[in-house]
Amino acid sequence: MSTLLLIFSNRQFLGIAVVQMMMIFSTNILAPALPVHFKLQGLAESEIGFIMGIVSLGALIVRPWTGMSVDRRGSRPTVFLGQMLTVAGIAGFLWLTEFWPLLALRFFQGIAMAFYGTGAITFASCVETPENTSSAIAYFSLFTMIGLGAGTSLAPLLYHSFGFYSIIMTGLIVAILAVSVMSFFTKPMPLCESETRVPFQSVLTQTEVLAPSVCLFASNFALGTAFTFVPLLALSLQIDNYFVFFVAFSLAVVCTRMGVQYLNKRWRPEQTAVYASLLNACSALLLAIMPSVYMLAVSGILIGLGFGIIYPTLAGYLVHRVHPANKGTALSILSGAGDVGNALGASVLGIVAQALGFTWVFMGAAFVILGCVHYFYKKTR
Repeated sequence: MSTLLLIFSNRQFLGIAVVQMMMIFSTNILAPALPVHFKLQGLAESEIGFIMGIVSLGALIVRPWTGMSVDRRGSRPTVFLGQMLTVAGIAGFLWLTEFWPLLALRFFQGIAMAFYGTGAITFASCVETPENTSSAIAYFSLFTMIGLGAGTSLAPLLYHSFGFYSIIMTGLIVAILAVSVMSFFTKPMPLCESETRVPFQSVLTQTEVLAPSVCLFASNFALGTAFTFVPLLALSLQIDNYFVFFVAFSLAVVCTRMGVQYLNKRWRPEQTAVYASLLNACSALLLAIMPSVYMLAVSGILIGLGFGIIYPTLAGYLVHRVHPANKGTALSILSGAGDVGNALGASVLGIVAQALGFTWVFMGAAFVILGCVHYFYKKTR
């Protein structure tokens, strides 16, 4: 039986994959609409950047505890906790409208994202045999991108047709359905013996953990920048069809996730991650130099290809190089690096946008990617 059929005949994997698709949809349907909604409510670019970016700061702060929670108590309880917090975080937008309450709400959403995300990726990496782990992560990531693509593509159309609150209610309904799927279609996973675990600091300083974490930081820095500032760039240029970026991104990233296993067999994972990072840098440079509707589509394709490749590649690289008892902690560090990238891409470059304009926002994102991928290349070659 082929690897694909083996993985998808596994009820545990199929359950967590569907849950992931629904949870990612429910949170990312907000992403394209929030910057535009906040701008129309009178918030400045710097304020919008902080609101969008602080979600990753909330996730980063609790990442060490989420990893330890997974390693000590299991991934399934951690997933449930993250789901409940996520539902509460989405519902908060029904009542909160001012800057400081919105900032606190997004911080809370980051905490929810950390617990859910760490639990889900660890659960997915444990449900298959070791030889199929990389494939399981890749297909799990494919479901992630289907949810991301559907959410980000639908959001602008839903927002302009039915308003902001229709997006909130859609996200809530899908998140609650995801809780039901997790409850009825998955079972707890066995834990490793505690004697084989090492402290968080020891895991963090391992090159096989730190190097891919820096590389993922750069990828998420580019993605956080694009998701926050592409809608605002389009507004400044009076481009109404900015959703073409998100549609192009969604299609590219879903198609790429289907073929990432082939790429990692053709090249070493280290090479694949470098090539993906360069695609992300090219996407940012195009937005900086030649912004237009056509370039929004091209840029969306490039960052979709790069982002589609890089996470499953780096997660698989890490899982095969750390002890299973420390897998949750290692994956939480990798995810935490992505959180930092998202936070800095949105918040720091929000100040740059207000002071220097959008050209320097995307130029800055490209330079950060190139610097980080150079570090990754030196440490892993």
